[in-house]
Order: sequence, then C-alpha cells, then structure tokens
Amino acid sequence: MGLKVSVFFTNSGYNRCQLILALVFKGSYSERSCLVKLFILGAGASKAYSDSKTGEKMPIACDFFDTYDKLNIANNLWVLQGQIHLYVMNKFGVDPYTYFRSGIDIEFFHSSIEADIQKEIEAGNKNESMFHQMSYNELIYLFSFVINEIQNGSISKAHLKLAACISENDVIATFNWDTLIERALENSSNWNTNQGYSFTPKSIYRNGWKDSGNQSNEPMVQLLKLHGSTNWLTVHPNMLGNFTTLNRFVKPNDVYVYESTEEPYSCHRGRYMKGYERLSYGYYPVNLDMVAYSPDGQEIEFFNQPKPHLKKGIAPNEGVASIPLIIPPVKEKKYDQYGELFDSLWAKTSEAIQKADEIILIGYSFPITDIKSTELFLKSFMKRNSKPKIKILDPNPEKIAEKFIYEFGFNKSEIQVYKDYFSENFDIEKLIQN
Repeated sequence: MGLKVSVFFTNSGYNRCQLILALVFKGSYSERSCLVKLFILGAGASKAYSDSKTGEKMPIACDFFDTYDKLNIANNLWVLQGQIHLYVMNKFGVDPYTYFRSGIDIEFFHSSIEADIQKEIEAGNKNESMFHQMSYNELIYLFSFVINEIQNGSISKAHLKLAACISENDVIATFNWDTLIERALENSSNWNTNQGYSFTPKSIYRNGWKDSGNQSNEPMVQLLKLHGSTNWLTVHPNMLGNFTTLNRFVKPNDVYVYESTEEPYSCHRGRYMKGYERLSYGYYPVNLDMVAYSPDGQEIEFFNQPKPHLKKGIAPNEGVASIPLIIPPVKEKKYDQYGELFDSLWAKTSEAIQKADEIILIGYSFPITDIKSTELFLKSFMKRNSKPKIKILDPNPEKIAEKFIYEFGFNKSEIQVYKDYFSENFDIEKLIQN
C-alpha cells in the first residue's frame, strides 16, 4: 500500500526525519492474527492511582515538594534531610522551608546538585564534591520514599484493568519508578520478579535474600523500566569510593530486587519501618547481604555514632547499606553508571518498537528533557518497513499526536487519540480492542 508523503521545505532536522520515515514505511501496520502490542507508560499512568493510604496521588516534577509537604515525612526524624537543607542555604542563600515552598521543580533542584558535583570533581575539590554527593544521595532516598509512601495501598484498579488486557507476547516500557504495574501484573498473570524485568536479578529479597531461582520457559509479558525502579537496589555509592574490592560483590549490572518481608529486615541503624505492601518499603531499604573489604583485604566495620535524641531502630544493622537504583529526574541522565543495564533495557524497547503492531501510549507526553526517548523512537521507526497503529491516551494529547505527525512521519488518520485520563473508569479494553 502506498503512502501519501507530505514534504516540508524547512531547515528542521525533525522534518527531514519525517520525510525519510515516510519513505521507509512501505505500508500500513501489518495485519496479523495475533497483534503484538507495546505499551508506553508515563507519569499520567501513575497519576491514576487513588487508593494510597496517604490519600495523595503520585507527584510530578513541578508538584513534588507540594506533595511531600502533605505527607508525614518532614516530621520523621529518621528521614535524612540535613545535607539537602545545607545545600539550599549555601547555594541559594534562603532557608529550606521557604525554598521548598516556592514552587521549585524537583528536576531543577536535582540537576543543580548534580551539576555542582561534576564541577567540584573537575576542580579537584574532594570535600566539596563529597558534600554535594551526600545531598544528592539524600534526595534519591527522599524521592523514592515519597513514591513508596503513595504506592503503599491496595492494588491499583486502573492498572488491574490494563493488566487484564495484556497478553504474554506484549511488552510494557515505562518511564515511571513506582511498582503499580508490577502488582497488577502479579495479580492478573504469571508475571514475577524472577524474569519479568527482562533480566535476571542478582538476588531477590523475600523475607531474606534469595536466588532468583530457575527461569521458566513460559511466555511472560516483559516489563522494561527505562529509568529504574524504587524496588531495585544497589550498593550505597559512598561505599564505592576507594573500596575497589567491593566491586567483586557488586558489579554495575547487578540489580538487587526487593519484593516483600514478614519480619524486620537489616538496614541502616536498624531503622526498619513496618506497614508496607509488596514491592514497597519504608525510608531505609534492606541492606545487601555482603561484607565490604578495604583495598588491602581487611574487612570494614562501619561505626554509627549514637544519636540518643532519636528513637532506636528495632532491626539488625548487618550487611552493606543499599540505595534505590533509579535514574532520577535530572537533565543529564547518567545511564552508563550502571554498566550495560540501561543500554540493554533501551535496546529491548527499540526492538519492541520495531516489532509492535500497535504502540499504545498512556500518560506519556515526551517531556522536553527526555531527548533520549525521541531519539529512541526515531531510530527504531527508521528500521521498520511498515507502520504500527498508534494510540494515545492522555488528557492533553494534541502535542503528542503532533509529534508523531511532524517528527515521526505519521498521518493524522493513522493515530487514534483518546482525550481522557487513565483511570479505573476509563474503558481500557475498548481502547485496546479498537
């Protein structure tokens, strides 16, 4: 089937890509007896969750601190915020309380810290770079804690409806850090953390660290988390430093997955917090079951200075402290710090874009800072010889549709737009079957 090609004579690189893409597409989407679907989930998909015990919904970059204010985090003395507050006072010359209530965007704030880390490293200022790194780490914990607090509730009804419509041949690629879709998939299918992430975890915590087990040959929907996940863990970065022998235990590609617990787990100062659902935990994630060694082979013992003004933790403090393995919302996203992990996840997403008969975007709007995702789609579409169906579910879908038309080479008639929110009331089955 021939395609109508619209040519735009401008200097825009994207418009040139549009022409090229329109030429390489030899026909409309392929008709198969079993359609393969790729679901792209963005922040709008997580906003659907309304059953949090906190009564709040997932934040986005511009309302993160407003949401944070509504939780009990600020009153929890176990939650580390000191370095973040010092950074604000030193950097911006204002008190933290005023700063975080001025409508600040967490992406701007996190990016500012990251840029200062790099600047001090390049200048050889070890102490200053370490100070900024501590602020950066605190923000990672705080960011993940807010997500864990809000996703801690019953399984998302909207995600359950979505999971019920997904087959084992489909692929889900998400830019979200939460575990809402995992819990829905567990409930609706044979999906599991052993192999559902498209890689084999180094270890999985199920009331104790366990091997990921034998891999099943059963087909299973693959969940590709392109920015990491709050329940993915790695060694705390301060442990890496000059402890080169620690790399024998934690390689960049190693991912430790937290699933559930029945008893208090070992964590920093034993500060275990109870009352969390599967795939969620309190501020401090479980320690990794390993021993740290110095370069000369001596076992390292970590001493925590007593803090008598704080309630003592009830759990053990064995092993090595961990940190959520996520790519935070910063302008310069450092995917390569985790070895080939994210290269592999993005490559598999590219393969899914190339093979999918239908691409369904739910609450994903191609944020300006996600340049890598635009490149991902452009390069993947270039490798196709047919067009997939495009379906967009978003309360403001116009700019997303325009992106597919003016940058990716699609005709308006080839895109189905659903101007609505992803929620339990939306007929997701109808969208998928149309």
